[in-house]
Amino acid sequence: MITTGPLIELAGEQWRGVGDGARHLGCDLVCFVGSEIDHPELPKRRANTVYDLVSPGRIDALVVWTTRVGQLIGAEGMQEYVKRYAPMPMVSVETTLAQWPAILMNNRDGMERAVDHLIEVHGKKRIAFVRGPQTHAGAQERYQGYVNSLRKHGIALDPDLVTMPDSFIWEPSGAADAVRKMLARVGSPPDAIAAANDDFAMGVVSALEEQGFRTPEDIAVVGYDNHTNVRTHDLGYITTTGDGQRARVHRKVNINAATPGFTTVRAPFYEMGFRAAELALALVRGEPTPSAQTMPTELIVRRSCGCLPSGRGLHAPALGPLNISESATAHTVADHLRSSLGPLSAELPDGWAEQLIVELMAAGRGEVDGAEFLYLLAEYIRASARAGCEPERWWPPLFDLYRFVTARISDATLINGLWLRVQLLVDDAFATDARFKYLSHERRDQTAREAGQRLIASRDVEELSSALAEELPRLGIPGCHVMAYDKPGIARALVRYENGELRTDRPDTPFPATNLTPYPFRREKPFSALVAPLYTNEDHLGYVIFEQGPEPNWIYEAVQQQLSSALRGIRLMQELKDARARLEERVGETEAQLRHAQKMEAIGRLTGGIAHDFNNILTVVNGNSEMLLRRTLPDDPRRTAIEDIRHAGERAANLTRQLLAFTRQQVLHPESLDLKRNLTKVHSMLRTLVGDHIELEMDLPGDVARVWADAGQVEQILFNLAVNSRDAMPDGGTLRISIENATLGHGDTGRIVGVRPGEYVVMRVQDTGSGMTPDVQAQVFEPYFTTKPVGKGTGLGLSTVFGIVQQSGGQIEVISAPGEGTTVEVYLPVPYEHDGTPEAPCARRITSHQGAGTVLLVEDDAQVRIMTRRSLETAGYAVIEASDGQEALQLATAHRSTIDLVLTDVVMPKMGGPELVRLLRSTGAAPAVIYMSGYTTDEVLDGEVLITKPYVESELLERVREVLDQEA
Repeated sequence: MITTGPLIELAGEQWRGVGDGARHLGCDLVCFVGSEIDHPELPKRRANTVYDLVSPGRIDALVVWTTRVGQLIGAEGMQEYVKRYAPMPMVSVETTLAQWPAILMNNRDGMERAVDHLIEVHGKKRIAFVRGPQTHAGAQERYQGYVNSLRKHGIALDPDLVTMPDSFIWEPSGAADAVRKMLARVGSPPDAIAAANDDFAMGVVSALEEQGFRTPEDIAVVGYDNHTNVRTHDLGYITTTGDGQRARVHRKVNINAATPGFTTVRAPFYEMGFRAAELALALVRGEPTPSAQTMPTELIVRRSCGCLPSGRGLHAPALGPLNISESATAHTVADHLRSSLGPLSAELPDGWAEQLIVELMAAGRGEVDGAEFLYLLAEYIRASARAGCEPERWWPPLFDLYRFVTARISDATLINGLWLRVQLLVDDAFATDARFKYLSHERRDQTAREAGQRLIASRDVEELSSALAEELPRLGIPGCHVMAYDKPGIARALVRYENGELRTDRPDTPFPATNLTPYPFRREKPFSALVAPLYTNEDHLGYVIFEQGPEPNWIYEAVQQQLSSALRGIRLMQELKDARARLEERVGETEAQLRHAQKMEAIGRLTGGIAHDFNNILTVVNGNSEMLLRRTLPDDPRRTAIEDIRHAGERAANLTRQLLAFTRQQVLHPESLDLKRNLTKVHSMLRTLVGDHIELEMDLPGDVARVWADAGQVEQILFNLAVNSRDAMPDGGTLRISIENATLGHGDTGRIVGVRPGEYVVMRVQDTGSGMTPDVQAQVFEPYFTTKPVGKGTGLGLSTVFGIVQQSGGQIEVISAPGEGTTVEVYLPVPYEHDGTPEAPCARRITSHQGAGTVLLVEDDAQVRIMTRRSLETAGYAVIEASDGQEALQLATAHRSTIDLVLTDVVMPKMGGPELVRLLRSTGAAPAVIYMSGYTTDEVLDGEVLITKPYVESELLERVREVLDQEA
């Protein structure tokens, strides 16, 4: 079944009716509770994702409570909506739905009888009517019943007495507003008001009381539906206040909530639900079904129309139709007494009904004083109450008994006196029953609140599961299955609680949400379950499946709301944990990078010093060898030795150049380079360098930005990386070189610490070689580290690349794994364009914060004020400080001509910043203004500069300098 909440009142009767019908037929019921389709409020629309869970794979037939679900889209919209469930057989309740059978109620006849009662019994002639929502078919039929009754009794319809609330749902405040407007426009108030349902009737009574009218003494009121006005919201209650607005009532509950005093029409929701279950099973079996069946309504007469005044004034007993004829026998009346109490009458002694008739007849004839009758009646009422019978059930048969006896005695004086005492006795039973219900409700409410506190405080799924396992038995819920969405349509089981036991064997794998559960959901006996959405204003969280306990009521909706809050908290907590883990991982990576950078810096300083010393030595060696060669004849036997010395000196000089590149001490000549063009020029050299056994691929698109680098050093980077790749592929492979535009953000990491975010071009050198282990990757850029055999490498190739990239302001990263090859990514910066001329990219410019001028500093926090003053004075500003707005105003008056800038907190005691600035400007002073604030504010800051706390000194001084420069 699909219907809408809340799960109290009408939805509860629907659920109970369909559930009892299904159980009687040996079927299971799954009730999907959402909201009105196309509801204008987003949170309400989020609830309707629960309707997407209805699937022919899990559901055999569907009962649709169309007036509730489709109230905002009308009959045509509802017919279009349910096409998604085809070819599943359906039964529509309250309205017709395409070709499917429908269970209807006689709305027109019910309201006609209610208005007939006002006219025929109470003589009302001027009767107003509060219509229901236009999209509610039943509401229009009820209005037609009102019109029919007036016409039948020859009363002209007065359009001024017919009003329609603006609300699109049954909202008491809407009815109250409509009645206020009606009373304001009519010359004299009506004798009675009929409302299209009991919610509206509550709004009517509220508006009448506000205008000073008593119900029913001044204006009678009748409603429709016969349900209570209790409404739950976060376990509180909603009532209508005098101004028509809704107010929260948390602990104080109307003790008459379960037996409203409205004369009303009982809508047969339970019977309609029961019959809908029968028709649904018939459709599944392929049996014939009627196209429509109309269920009768019942007029319930209570105090709001003026009937049956109560001695205590707190309760209005229900009175059903008095259908005992004048020719009825004592046996007929006794049967009526027993049938009115239903099966519970079996709890009373044998012959109890006949004994009551005998005693009342004797009292009416004057044979006894009636004490025995009152004693027996009190005992029977108490016994039936202990068995679960409500006192309201006693009124119709007792009235029949009273009429039966008075018709058979000559003097009704004695019986009337006794009847007054009977009314007081039954009224006392009402009061006792109401107090019991109130206390029971208070206990249940307190239990629900305590359970809710535990659920909402859950920090993870394990705590939530434990809380549910302990609290659900107290709430009378035998089973609960909580599912969370991984993504739309895909869910994961979080909690599996069934048969009073928390199951730990729930599958942890995602599953299609239309399956409802990832595990079998069957019971040995027919069961009833409720599927409700879990959501917040921001997101869909999942859904919960409740297995029905002893009675469907508001407790399920309360737990649904608590679970939504709990899941939201758990999700936020998990996001916080994940963010912390990512931060810790990032901090760990940064610390490792910092340690590596410090290590590389130390090695660099040592290596640089050695290289400089060696260059001095090599200058002497190479210079002297050159001089000796010029003085030696070609056939001199010593020439070969001198050439060897020169060759060794040149090799040593090349090594020192690489060391200087690593230590970033060589001289670079950066320029704006077209990387595609430069790499294309060295293609043939690369081809020769890597050899014929390696396939060389180059992907050099033309739309890549230019880079700012030294052309010779870029070639050095490429050659060194290509040689490493070649050596990693002794048996051949593929070397791929590619370039593309890239952006480095604040969170992007690499091997070089402190690289500025911005636009780059990445050059990737990929090979299909043997790859590297993590420990090799950790040391790959260190000088003299090599995995090659002795004599096969110096260990300076990649360290030279590292130094060139770092000196060029770029970034480098290695991606590799054993057997999966290696990719080296080199990021080179993109130059800035200034008046069409490329300029070197640089880190954030260092701005001199030295300034001049006088600053009025207004800050109520002493430590913040001292720190800010110290920063300003260090930068050369004169500072006048104040701890609040009033002190600042006095100082500003004394130093009016010298203050260049007001630097003020927004919120302070005595006087805030915006008020201070307004007062200063009202005196003609117009200094520059900067506001400071540690949180968002609703204050109007008139477009002034706002600096957010906490701020650093450089940020503060830059903003001060900018504002003063702008003023100048």
